[in-house]
Amino acid sequence: MSKKEVRKIDVRDEHNDFETFIPVGILEGEASGPTLTVIAGVHGSEYAALEGVHRFWESLDETAIAGTVNVVLVADVTAAAHHQHYTNPVDGKNLNRVWPGKEDGTLTEVITHTITQEFVHGADAVVDCHGGEFDEFIDLFTITHSSGDEELDRRTEAFAMDLGLPFVEVTDAHGEVLGSGTGAAEAVKSGRPAVTLETGGRGEMNERHIDATYVALRNALRHLDMVDGEPALFAGEPIKIDHGILLSSDHQGLYDPVAEIGGWIEEGDDFAVVRDFDGTELQRIRAPESGVVLDVVHGRLIREDGFVGKIGVLPRQVE
Repeated sequence: MSKKEVRKIDVRDEHNDFETFIPVGILEGEASGPTLTVIAGVHGSEYAALEGVHRFWESLDETAIAGTVNVVLVADVTAAAHHQHYTNPVDGKNLNRVWPGKEDGTLTEVITHTITQEFVHGADAVVDCHGGEFDEFIDLFTITHSSGDEELDRRTEAFAMDLGLPFVEVTDAHGEVLGSGTGAAEAVKSGRPAVTLETGGRGEMNERHIDATYVALRNALRHLDMVDGEPALFAGEPIKIDHGILLSSDHQGLYDPVAEIGGWIEEGDDFAVVRDFDGTELQRIRAPESGVVLDVVHGRLIREDGFVGKIGVLPRQVE
């Protein structure tokens, strides 16, 4: 018998004597089929992604779906309720750096362990929905991971491309940057296709970014043949970027972003400028290669070695 319900999964941090819950939508379809797990709210202020996932859950009709859909509506309720970005206010850890978690760990580790054991293991595919937080603006792209297993990597990339966001970045699931410790990478390493959606930011509830999340998740159902129809590509055929470049500051100081999200930046163009408090220029951060601007940090100050943004370098055309 089909059903659709929201459960609250209790989690407890014995180290900090703190208890909370994870709200999870669980749908069992009319017919048998694959299991899709969707995760939102790993970071507290990624609002467009949270809203897109909520609308996706509300749209689901259990009588029209073959299989099971698990939707973690908010992974870190405490961070979201406290409007705290990047880290959890109880243990100060970044929930997207501690997967697959620990049963006897602090709060972020217990949350990730619970989600991993109950909703990632056993899933046929996983989508972790993110975006920029209060100080970060992201347009639309997907991150996925190579595991070294050729067949799994082929299926993972095909899944990422069918979700339909404009750009797809493939990183090493075992690597230090956007690899080990992240939800999607650890899911891939456990043997299933998994991706991270990046949509929106700066605390905005932009309808374009909300819609992109929603459509990508509906495409996940179509890709897995859980509903009828072909994926609806949100912005045309996605482009697999050649590689991403993360940019950072060498100085603490006043910070002026120059690059525009979603725009093109040429090699050598200014991405951001860092100045001392008397106005003296400390650093002009320039694009080391040409590409599309995928991520821009917005703030008045930046710390030394602070992340300022990301460029996606596109594959070179052969003349």
